[in-house]
Amino acid sequence: MHVKFPRILLGLLTLVFSTAGAFAGIGEANKLFQSGDFPAAASAYQKIIDVDGPSAAVLYNLGNSHYRLGQYGPAILAYERAKLLAPRDPDLQANLNLTRKAATVFDKSALDPRLEAVVGYLSLNEWSWLVAGAALWIGVLSVAAGVVRISNPMTRRLAWGSIVLSGFLIATGATALALRRDEAARGIVLSKDVPILLSPFEKAETVGTPGAGRIVKMGVKNGGYFHVEVPGTELRGWMLETDVAGIVSK
Repeated sequence: MHVKFPRILLGLLTLVFSTAGAFAGIGEANKLFQSGDFPAAASAYQKIIDVDGPSAAVLYNLGNSHYRLGQYGPAILAYERAKLLAPRDPDLQANLNLTRKAATVFDKSALDPRLEAVVGYLSLNEWSWLVAGAALWIGVLSVAAGVVRISNPMTRRLAWGSIVLSGFLIATGATALALRRDEAARGIVLSKDVPILLSPFEKAETVGTPGAGRIVKMGVKNGGYFHVEVPGTELRGWMLETDVAGIVSK
């Protein structure tokens, strides 16, 4: 069935790149995409990531290229990786939702949707910086209070209020990081019909096929296989390392 993809949202493509080489690379990749040469565009975007490291803009457009090719697993993987860097981007979330719908993948989070919205509002790096910044601010105030005696009642109240707020931010950030501690183990199934095997051997019995774009929990590696579990199901076993990829790239 043909799924009508909305006008590709290329706002992220206007980001300024730090080097002329990177700018030329993204420019060529964009031309390939706009000309409809999606295999070459996907290859060009991936090359930029391999050379310069991941960025939300390039991952976003890599996902768009894979979507146009009907490669929903790699598209979802690229969008999920971009979301780690730009968690509040509405265009990215819209394309991710649409790709999941096209792939008929509807993963349900273990968290309440409202709680998930809160802990996912910031990236992991942003939560970490928030906790570190709040802790540093408390330390600065504590040192200042030990050196300078604060006699003004209003100033004391402001100082204590600032400490309480910083403590709240530390607790909130630490909770968010704890709730997202399993994120590093999440992976995406890359193709539609790849099986989960009972044991890490080529001729092992098949226990199920989770489908392209499905989120799995990746465990230990044995040879060329990863042990995986499909959240919310009893499906677990072994997948070839070429059939699944971690959202947190290593």
